[in-house]
Amino acid sequence: MEGLENVLGMSSQFGSETMSNEEIQELSKALLAPETRDELYETSGGVTTMQDLEGMLADLTLNENDFTLWKDINKIKGFSTVEEYDQKLGHGISDGGFVGQIENPEFRDPVLAKEIAIVKYMSEGWQVGDVSANVRKIVDEKAVQQRSAMMRLLRNVNMAFYNADSSLVPKSFDGLEKTISGQSSDNIRDLRGNDVDQSVFDLVAQIITDFNGNPENARVYASPSGIKSVHDILNGSRDTSINNYIINSGDKNVTVGSTIRNIQTPFGNMKLRTDKLLGLCYENKIVPQRFNETSKVFEEAKTSEKAPDTPTVSLTVNATETGSLFAATGVRPSGAAYRYRVSAKNEYGRSIASAIVTAGGNVATGGSIDVEITPASTGNQPTCFEIYSEKAAGSGEFRYLGSIAANGASQVVYTDKNDIIPGTARMFIIDQTSVGESRVMAFSQLLPIHNTDLAKVGRYVHGLINLYGVPKYYKPNVLVEIRNINVDQTSVNRYNLI
Repeated sequence: MEGLENVLGMSSQFGSETMSNEEIQELSKALLAPETRDELYETSGGVTTMQDLEGMLADLTLNENDFTLWKDINKIKGFSTVEEYDQKLGHGISDGGFVGQIENPEFRDPVLAKEIAIVKYMSEGWQVGDVSANVRKIVDEKAVQQRSAMMRLLRNVNMAFYNADSSLVPKSFDGLEKTISGQSSDNIRDLRGNDVDQSVFDLVAQIITDFNGNPENARVYASPSGIKSVHDILNGSRDTSINNYIINSGDKNVTVGSTIRNIQTPFGNMKLRTDKLLGLCYENKIVPQRFNETSKVFEEAKTSEKAPDTPTVSLTVNATETGSLFAATGVRPSGAAYRYRVSAKNEYGRSIASAIVTAGGNVATGGSIDVEITPASTGNQPTCFEIYSEKAAGSGEFRYLGSIAANGASQVVYTDKNDIIPGTARMFIIDQTSVGESRVMAFSQLLPIHNTDLAKVGRYVHGLINLYGVPKYYKPNVLVEIRNINVDQTSVNRYNLI
């Protein structure tokens, strides 16, 4: 207390008034207050120091405006767990139409196909301890927990719109990638690791027009790196025939550069939309990691305690493979020994990825690599496996390559034909027409996002944030995917994953 005594002595020099006991206690706290983060929890001053009650959290992750496709998609009310709807495929065949003066024509019916969409259930839990709920805070703890649960749910559903596949996770619905792959090969434009250019969008708009869609209502969904690749059409690194725009903004200032919000085609103007979560589905998707709150670092780990255990992996190089896209030149060429890692997955999450495995020899032009996956004999069973590989052999940068369904405890084989190039971007073009018989896609909600409070069974309150629904694809043949797009930077914001 020597410091406190000195201060008390100083107080008599600057004024005749004496300090009250309460003032002395507050001054003692100030003198003993910690100067470092560690001291906050190691000194007596740290224990008694009032914590800052700032009114806002510093949010390093996603916010509501980032769930782009979720915001855009047409939402309709569902009335059953099995939603039925009809697709009119044609007006009825008629190759003639001419008849005699008193002759009746042939009678034709329109061609209809009945489709069903089975409602799926998404849910995230929240929990607040009684002590935490009653600590004085400006930001309500229950509201923070409920909002975080809702954000997790929105993050999952937005990503599922792109990459969900019921053959891989049976409890999920089918997303755009799975739905488009079931259409004509024209609906998938493969750039093979090359740059996107204007001709690609002109062709996409033509496909939408050919199949009776409306390019004027179409939106191009791209990740930030995908948006950059579109922008490079203008800035000269992609197309040197187009100069940068220089906009006078004052007597002494100019603004250089350009912003693309729409893509003009011969068939209409398509709107460009940024979706951060699209990058997390593909070019920015890395092996599973979690944030260690003690060490403050990201580390490889299961994403759920209910996730499967790590599988074992081996490789076989095949000299020839039907449909192989391995070539001597281009992006991810033949003549190299590529490396792989695999994570087991179920409806709850992903396992720690397997150790790196390297092919025993270089893959040949026209060849392939079999990734042989054996599930762990312990833990929860996987429903599928996610495979990660390198864009450049030996780079050590493992990005999402593809997935394969599990087969119980049996080994499964994923054949890498180089049809997917890891570390490249994808774009999805969706005609967002939502009215009448011209509608293309909608999300049918049996119940929209809602909170359910659960019974109190301990020293905490808890509940669920739920969403019950399923996408309906009325006109899937006007949906288009552009894949294997070259991007300059594949940035991973790990805070968007936790």
